[in-house]
Amino acid sequence: MNKYTLFLISLILLSCSKNEQSTPIPPHFNDGLEEGINYGIAANYPNDKGIEDNEFVLEYDGFENGQVNIYTEEDRYKNNVNLTAEAAFESNFGALHTWNQGEYGPTCRYPIPEEAHVEGRKAYFVRMYLNYDQSFHPGEEMEAVGVKGFGIYNESGPSGANTPCDGTNWYCASCQFVGWGPSQKPEANDGYLWFGHLYSYNPAPNSANADVGTIKISNPGAGDKPYRFSIYADPYQYIKFDQWYCYEVGLYLNTPGKNDGEIRFWIDGILQSRATHMRFRDIEDLLPEYVQLNLHRTTPNFPQTMKRYADNIVIATRYIGPMIKN
Repeated sequence: MNKYTLFLISLILLSCSKNEQSTPIPPHFNDGLEEGINYGIAANYPNDKGIEDNEFVLEYDGFENGQVNIYTEEDRYKNNVNLTAEAAFESNFGALHTWNQGEYGPTCRYPIPEEAHVEGRKAYFVRMYLNYDQSFHPGEEMEAVGVKGFGIYNESGPSGANTPCDGTNWYCASCQFVGWGPSQKPEANDGYLWFGHLYSYNPAPNSANADVGTIKISNPGAGDKPYRFSIYADPYQYIKFDQWYCYEVGLYLNTPGKNDGEIRFWIDGILQSRATHMRFRDIEDLLPEYVQLNLHRTTPNFPQTMKRYADNIVIATRYIGPMIKN
């Protein structure tokens, strides 16, 4: 076999290898990227009525029958919220969760069904309406407050802040809420700033690119390589207490071993942050397992009872967007 033939064979093999590795990006991956308010599948269901029948919706709960219908392991969400008209957004009932002094609150896991994993390029979305009560203001001392929001997780094997992600064990895309003060900014709540942002545990935070927002990589909790970053809106969108906002997290799964995944975060349909070139997994079967509907507060020592309202939860495999009102 001469050198020219070997060269042709090597070109063919290289071409085949590239074709095998390339994974086409489906058109719906562009949903939610426009400037301004992005309306998704919810646009076809005013007040979310009937949205549970959409082919891409995995779960919906608007609490309108006076019950918590969304299943979480050990019924943790159902057992830790109260349904009340006080907590409702454009409806009759909403979910109220309270934190008394010293309480952290549970993590509530919704198991993602197998039907969510059928597409070649997989994406997962969770949207919730949340309203933080004025009781989240810590008082005159302006202590920092932190509370988890919700997100999309794989928790294969040992997982947690002190377990490094390595491409074969666990990862997540989630949002959390933090407050600090004092502040003279006009967006402050009686001098206290409240803010929601996206974060991710993953094997390769240094490879991620902030297409929208600013990435801050965290020091590792274990080992010598980072495995977490936060991505912040630029500029920040501060949150007013006693006001409803629509929050949505999207995780776009990577091809195993490739840095072609991403995460996104929207508030009221406006893209706040987007991280691309992400590697969550190195093996094929490391798929998202849970949506966490967190009721976990990270700073519990306040004398007052803190209250948060929630409504209109949607979990889907397409961008959902904010509700269209009748």
